[in-house]
Amino acid sequence: MYLNPKIESSYYQNNLGKTLYDWVLETKPIKVIEFGCLYGYSTIAIGLALKHLGQGKLICYDLFEEYKYKHSTIQQTIQNVKEYGVEDYVEFIKMDYDKWLSNPEDFDLLHLDISNTGDVVLKTYNALKNKINNGSVILFEGGSEERDNVEWMIKYKATPINSVKQHTNYKIINSNFPSLSIIKNEY
Repeated sequence: MYLNPKIESSYYQNNLGKTLYDWVLETKPIKVIEFGCLYGYSTIAIGLALKHLGQGKLICYDLFEEYKYKHSTIQQTIQNVKEYGVEDYVEFIKMDYDKWLSNPEDFDLLHLDISNTGDVVLKTYNALKNKINNGSVILFEGGSEERDNVEWMIKYKATPINSVKQHTNYKIINSNFPSLSIIKNEY
């Protein structure tokens, strides 16, 4: 059974964890990759679904203390995951996304939440196009116009995610702020 994790996250207010949880239950991925777990909200939502299924592994990559903006410690995130009883389904690895993207491992589902911009989504799509064509799915934070207009996107003149929608063919699966979008092979 899913309960909205009481963990600080932009996903918490609109319970986007339920969307992640439901997606995992529906698609039954065996290998899930997550980049940008912060305090573990989405990690717990995905982990709860894997636990419900009794199968699968979630590998969480993050920079933790090395990320210069908002971050958690790896110890705090691990503790949060343990409090929800999903530690057997989750592994944590400290790694930079660009390093991983230069030689990505196979995965069934990638959840991407790393200060996403249009540039990040486009770079991800281009680097993982073959994996997408072979059935891998990418869920990412953002995609809505509301999310493109958050303070930091405007302050840093970041490329709006909406500007790459036509190229990546992403679809918004939950439009509640900050929104959750998907890229998958439609054929």
